[in-house]
Amino acid sequence: MLRTSIRHLCLLAILVTAVAAIAHADSTTPADSACYGTNLAQSEGYLGVSKVKPSSPTPLKVKPWPSFSAGFQGLSRYNPAEWGLNCCLPTPAKGQFLVGPKVFFARVQGQARRGLDQTPGTATVVDFDDHLGFRKTGNTIWSIDAYYQFRPRWGLRYSFTPLHMDATHSPLTGFTIAGQSFQAGSPIHASWKRYEHRAGVVFNLSRRPNSLTNLFAEWIYVQDRLSIRSAGGTATAGVVRWDDDKSAAMIGLEFNKCLKNYKGNTLAFNAKGGVAFLDDTVGYDAEAGLSYLIPIKTGRFGFVSAGYRYSRLQKDRNTRMFGTTLDGAFLKAGFLF
Repeated sequence: MLRTSIRHLCLLAILVTAVAAIAHADSTTPADSACYGTNLAQSEGYLGVSKVKPSSPTPLKVKPWPSFSAGFQGLSRYNPAEWGLNCCLPTPAKGQFLVGPKVFFARVQGQARRGLDQTPGTATVVDFDDHLGFRKTGNTIWSIDAYYQFRPRWGLRYSFTPLHMDATHSPLTGFTIAGQSFQAGSPIHASWKRYEHRAGVVFNLSRRPNSLTNLFAEWIYVQDRLSIRSAGGTATAGVVRWDDDKSAAMIGLEFNKCLKNYKGNTLAFNAKGGVAFLDDTVGYDAEAGLSYLIPIKTGRFGFVSAGYRYSRLQKDRNTRMFGTTLDGAFLKAGFLF
């Protein structure tokens, strides 16, 4: 009863947030900005100047070693404390797409527990590394991300991430899963397939010439297919097959900040984080990194991003538990058109 009430309260909070966001979007319009619509066609100033007030003449002063002091003035341009003051951050305009692949160099950790409903408490928490032999480090996971700006303040986002791991391993300790016991030292073969879909909406909370803050709400659907069998057995004897599906909601914030413009190119800082819930699932997802944006022509650009990501998702229900943690560096590239 308590769990059902919590679910209803969460759903009510999501609906209230959505209604408030829609009302706010209809009552306000984004401020005009030279950066909106990825307009980087300005010259050295990048923000455009409409009027220039002449300054009063000042007496000429001669400093010793002018070439020496000029060198230090040039180095001051690379001081990070001064970055972002007059920086222009390119942002998608209405009707534009942002598409690109992403490579995640992840450390993968996982735990699973599946007992029998008739005899609860007989299952072991199976570690994907110690018991199943799945490689914890050195994993390369690819994904595809797509974004569409269908209104000035609203966008749609979708991503797909597959993962497939196989291992033959002799565990140091025995374990029991789904009523099937595997002895210590006996070779086993394990296979894990994971397909993750994410789809959601993005709402612009604040847009400034050099920064962008968004609120996002996503639906996450994950299919985990785990298969464990004795390496010397048959295809049917002593085999455990488990299909676990997760369907959860995620709400979070993302922040983009322009750091520096280099003759039309842009260096920016990106960060986002969210919390997943519903369907007995709890999770966290956060990432931070740098992006380098290169304009191709007016309103379009290519980009390269690199950073660090941490993601955890766990479903725990009665005698069944399935949790995964992925963290590591990522590299992403793409185009806006």
